[in-house]
Amino acid sequence: MIGAGRVRRAACLFAVIAAPWTAIAAQELVAAVARVPSLAEAAGPVGVSPRVRASDGGLRAPRADPGLRRADLWKLGGLAALAGVVATADRRGAAWARRESVQGNDVLRVLSDVGDAAGSYGAIGIGPAAWLLGRVRGDSGTAVLGLRTTEAVAISGVTIGVIKAIAGRSRPYASAGNSPTRWDLFGGLRSDSTRSFASGHSALSAAAAVTLAAEWRRQGASGWKTVGPPLVYALAGVTAGSRVRDRQHWLSDVVTGSAVGMLSALVVRRWHDVHPNSRIDRTFLVR
Repeated sequence: MIGAGRVRRAACLFAVIAAPWTAIAAQELVAAVARVPSLAEAAGPVGVSPRVRASDGGLRAPRADPGLRRADLWKLGGLAALAGVVATADRRGAAWARRESVQGNDVLRVLSDVGDAAGSYGAIGIGPAAWLLGRVRGDSGTAVLGLRTTEAVAISGVTIGVIKAIAGRSRPYASAGNSPTRWDLFGGLRSDSTRSFASGHSALSAAAAVTLAAEWRRQGASGWKTVGPPLVYALAGVTAGSRVRDRQHWLSDVVTGSAVGMLSALVVRRWHDVHPNSRIDRTFLVR
């Protein structure tokens, strides 16, 4: 029987793995609380997209914003620095995941199931579902949110797929001697056991989280603007932790995957800022 002390230690270690996203979620929550007094004034009508219909039936943006913001640089820089640091702890992270107190912990098992679903079906499905809902209801804001999320998740998925195929890093469960340094150039094309670098679940959940949070803030959707960003960032953190706990990825895999997902979301967002009436929008958003 697993002691309570071991359960607490396992839960704490899981939280440490998810710490980057937990910190971002906390930052978003603090910022949301600070904005509460002005939400009613700033939000405007619920579900109204910042991309409004122009007289010709197309879409236009109120302001182009192509550059990275301070918050973007903080998040990307923090993840990049963390990836370098945690690479030295890959072996210890994998050893933690093999412990009986971790594998036998029911709480961590549930969290891992949630993270696995959030980083796969959830991240892939939420964009198309929101876009379809917005189109059916005639809600341009929801349709834009869904389309942007779909784009970001697709770009991050393709990017991670290419990286996995080329890198050929062995997954923790398949690595002889628990070695994180087993790389086989283009090995990812031959076997799933050599597709560890980087984490696709972490990338997809990060791309979805960053895009959803950005669109909620832009559109001023009361309620979601406040509680949505911390929630999706927390789910991204759970996803990252679950991939290490399930021995599918090394610590550096999930951090790198998160960075790829975040960058994909920022690329999509900035590109549309300077291309407000793109062919993509004319095809999928204009009736």
